[in-house]
Amino acid sequence: MFERCNDKQRHLVKHQHHKPRHANVDSRFFGRKFTTSPSLERGLKASTIVGAAVFVIGLFIAPERAWPNALLAALYLLSISLAATAFLALLYVTNAGWASAIKRVPEALASTLPFGAFLMLLVLIGTPHLYEWSHSDVVAQDALLQRKTFWLNVPFFVLRSVIYLGLWVFFARKIVGNSQLVDRDGGDALREWKRKKTASAIFLVVFALTFTLASMDWIMSLQPHWYSTIFGIYNFAGMFLNGLAVITVLVILMKRWGPFEHILHGEHLHSLGKLIFAFSTFWMYIWFSQYLLIWYANIPEEVTYFVYREEGSWLVFTVVNVLFNWVIPFVALLPAWTKRHEGFLLRVCIIVMIGHWIDLFWMIMPPFMPNVPSVGIWELFPMLGVASAFIALTFRALARQNLVPLHDPFLSESLPLQT
Repeated sequence: MFERCNDKQRHLVKHQHHKPRHANVDSRFFGRKFTTSPSLERGLKASTIVGAAVFVIGLFIAPERAWPNALLAALYLLSISLAATAFLALLYVTNAGWASAIKRVPEALASTLPFGAFLMLLVLIGTPHLYEWSHSDVVAQDALLQRKTFWLNVPFFVLRSVIYLGLWVFFARKIVGNSQLVDRDGGDALREWKRKKTASAIFLVVFALTFTLASMDWIMSLQPHWYSTIFGIYNFAGMFLNGLAVITVLVILMKRWGPFEHILHGEHLHSLGKLIFAFSTFWMYIWFSQYLLIWYANIPEEVTYFVYREEGSWLVFTVVNVLFNWVIPFVALLPAWTKRHEGFLLRVCIIVMIGHWIDLFWMIMPPFMPNVPSVGIWELFPMLGVASAFIALTFRALARQNLVPLHDPFLSESLPLQT
């Protein structure tokens, strides 16, 4: 999928910056812009305000539900931006040109990473409401937590979180900002590509380590007596799967709304569909590996995690989680034609997006809802609010630039997919 270019393509790219960037590009690809209607902008603002108001009210009325849902919403949106950044990084390090014509979409999503980081910093204020290890009286009565205080203590926890977020925002700006700069000012596109490739390679290494630690800090430590050595890769699988689904949804909408009308083709959709199919199966592989090993070992401090999630109504969430994140995408995308059919693929992606919310809910909420899972105003409205703000920021990023990166050295490799 992220295939390397051959020697002939490398030769063309090497000398392409000596020619006009748009020499062989059809005129219908020029000046592609995205605009939003004033009514949509007003609706997104209203939804953001309502969601924020419900969250603030929940802090006083039901803090035991407001803070966990704030964590869920922040992680959901942050994961989309991170997935888009990782997607771009993979394109650069592998010299994959098939997505060059549509890469403004993941760039717009990656540019919202500071917003997700800001939300996560706000959630850190609620650390005492979320993490039992943050209470000294609880730690004093728990020998296991006492042995973990070198890592699970509030100052170090906050410092680590700031470092994670700062590194991610820094690399996202390096990867996305250079691309937009070349599109605005011209310059040596090949040199900028190489810079982004270097930044992307470093980012992927840093991201692998920091995201694993962040997943353990922010989610796994909600139940500090439990641990899993593959928890980080499990969260990565879900994050990247959801990010691919969001990218695909936006790409399809861009075609239906006009900007990608002559750009998006079945081959683009097929490539995105294959990635969704692959990472859905990868998510299931990691989920089953984690479950099977814990079930087989039957160690009390490990099995309690799944005991929470297999009793009563939580079992329904467990089943739905697997259905939405693997069974439905796997069966639906198994034939080749479904990956090329934009309407069919769009519906599958929406299911995957809902599935990731269910997955995060399944990981975060059981300690706060040990008996019966509850989905109501405190769960839905804050998520609606931050999602509306996220959509508005993404649309604003798309509107600030040409949707076709005419100076991209691999654009000619991506555009022939139209023919």
